[in-house]
Amino acid sequence: MNKSGQRKKTIIPRNARAHKAQRRDQILEAAFQVFAVKGYAEARLDDVARQAGIAKGTIYLYFKDKEQLFRAVARSLIQKRFDSVVGDFRGTASELLRELVARMYSQVVRNDKARSIIRMLISEGTKFPQLAEIYHREIIAPGIKAVRTVLKRGIDSGEFRRTQATEFPQILAAPGVLAMIWRLLLGERHHLDLDAYMKAHVELVLSSLQSRDVPARDGGA
Repeated sequence: MNKSGQRKKTIIPRNARAHKAQRRDQILEAAFQVFAVKGYAEARLDDVARQAGIAKGTIYLYFKDKEQLFRAVARSLIQKRFDSVVGDFRGTASELLRELVARMYSQVVRNDKARSIIRMLISEGTKFPQLAEIYHREIIAPGIKAVRTVLKRGIDSGEFRRTQATEFPQILAAPGVLAMIWRLLLGERHHLDLDAYMKAHVELVLSSLQSRDVPARDGGA
């Protein structure tokens, strides 16, 4: 404490902070590899430590248990939360919806890590319902919130018609979910052209939402 009785702030050197962040990323990458290969039930923190080339005790400096580690892995799949994208965007509602769909495909549908986690959730979600809740909280819920905000913005501006989609934003993401399931089950044998598919997804969504007084825009997502 200083002379005034206040506790001194601990200043962590920049290189120490960088090392800590690097070690955390190393653990997350190792954890993903273990979860993807062994699944949640069979994954052990010993396996993660071995994969990362560190002592098991080091993991506890960053994560208290396996569930918290899985939560961090799920959170790391998304580079920028969908609801934060909405707050930063200054274009029209249609342009923002295109941007959200594009991010869904780049960060989730095309993301090999996201597909591996989805595969694990499908196979083990009934045994570990908390895992699905984590995925919902970290990825699905922010996406639903973002789409609902965009729809309201478009309705308020007169760009979109008022539809039941505001109550069920999941409907607008459904083609993307189908694309992910398709790739999981059939991707090796029945290739899906995701560029063309995403463009069709955007066209379908906008044609169902746009006000008849607003001319549809040409162009891709």
